Amino acid sequence: MSVDINDANKAWAEKMGITYPLLTDVRRQMTKAYGVLYDDPKLAQDPATIARYLRAQRAWFVIDKNGIVRFAKTTEPRNIIPNDEILKVLSELQS
Repeated sequence: MSVDINDANKAWAEKMGITYPLLTDVRRQMTKAYGVLYDDPKLAQDPATIARYLRAQRAWFVIDKNGIVRFAKTTEPRNIIPNDEILKVLSELQS
C-alpha cells in the first residue's frame, strides 16, 4: 500500500517484477490506522515542519494471508529501506 497514486504503484511493481496488486491510500486511512501518518495539526503551523503534515513515514509492512504482520519497518520520508529486505521476507513467506 502506498499514498502514491495507482499509476505510480503500478510502475514500481512492474519495475520490481511484482505481479500481485498494490493498494493506494491517497485518503490516508490506513497510514493513520498503522500509526505512520504525520497528522498532528501543529506541524502545519510551523514553517519548518509544514511539509511533513499529512505525509506518511516511509514504512513497510508485510502481512501474510492470515493477517499477521511478518515484517514492519519505518523511517523518515526521505530515507530508503533496501528492497532486498522486503523481498527476502516475501520469499520466506512463499516457502
